[in-house]
Amino acid sequence: ADSYQLDVAVPGWEKSDFNVKLDGNLLTISAEKKEEAKAEGDKVVRKEFGSRAFKRSFTLDDKIDAASIGAKYENGILKLQLPKKEEVKATTKEINIQ
Repeated sequence: ADSYQLDVAVPGWEKSDFNVKLDGNLLTISAEKKEEAKAEGDKVVRKEFGSRAFKRSFTLDDKIDAASIGAKYENGILKLQLPKKEEVKATTKEINIQ
C-alpha cells in the first residue's frame, strides 16, 4: 500500500555488475558481465571472450518518492523498493459570505 516493488530475476550475476540510475523520472537498470574462458591442451591454446548485457528503463510517475528508492540483490533477484509519496491532503476552506 505504501510502495511498489520491482523484482528482476538475474541469477549468476554479481551485485557489482549492476548500474541503477534515476534521471528525472526515468529509472534505468543496466548490467554488463564479461567472461573469459580458457582451454589449454598439448599444443592448442584457445581463448574465448563473451559478454552479456541488458538495459531496461521505466518511467516513474509523480507518486514515487524518488529520493527514497532502495535496491538490494540477493539470491539472484534484484529488488527495487519504490516508495510512494505522502499524499497531500486536500484542505477544505470555508468562505464567509459578506
